[in-house]
Amino acid sequence: MSILVIVLRAASLLAFAGPTLLIFGGRGPKRTRGGDRGRGDRTPVLANFAAFGLFFAFLAAFAGNAEGPAALVLALCGCLVALAGAALVLRSRAELGAAWSLVPSADQGAGLVTTGPYRLIRHPIYLGLSMLALGEALAFSSWPAMLVVISLIVPTFVWRAYAEEKLLTHTFGERHADYRRQTKIMIPYLL
Repeated sequence: MSILVIVLRAASLLAFAGPTLLIFGGRGPKRTRGGDRGRGDRTPVLANFAAFGLFFAFLAAFAGNAEGPAALVLALCGCLVALAGAALVLRSRAELGAAWSLVPSADQGAGLVTTGPYRLIRHPIYLGLSMLALGEALAFSSWPAMLVVISLIVPTFVWRAYAEEKLLTHTFGERHADYRRQTKIMIPYLL
């Protein structure tokens, strides 16, 4: 049974590879000088990276026991949540196309994306990455890593979402205000 737990844990970690390759694989939009692209604050992005660094340290240092039925159930549930999070990130990133950037930005030329997962929530990538981290913490039975997800990762994504909201409102005005009234920030129908 411990082999299956290890395989599920490895799969939950591999789920992080797709979104990571999108971020560091050089697929971001080409930047031009001038233009009408507004740039956001990098501080929430740096806070995200710090939170994930602490998360992975806790995940490695405080992984739970890989034996027993509870470990198998947690590994299976965690792997499924991580894979669902990765799928949401990849689908949302594909929907953004040229409008995506690591640091929040808004560009009249790229437009305001309101299709795909963005029909339901304004920041599905942040939800997907939070789900990925939550799934990995569950898969590894790491309660300290779970605490990092709840106390650092999710709040830094909320901070980042609000910073991005200001930029989008400034760039798209009433169109973004209408979109905000129709959707939730990170959790469909709730938040």
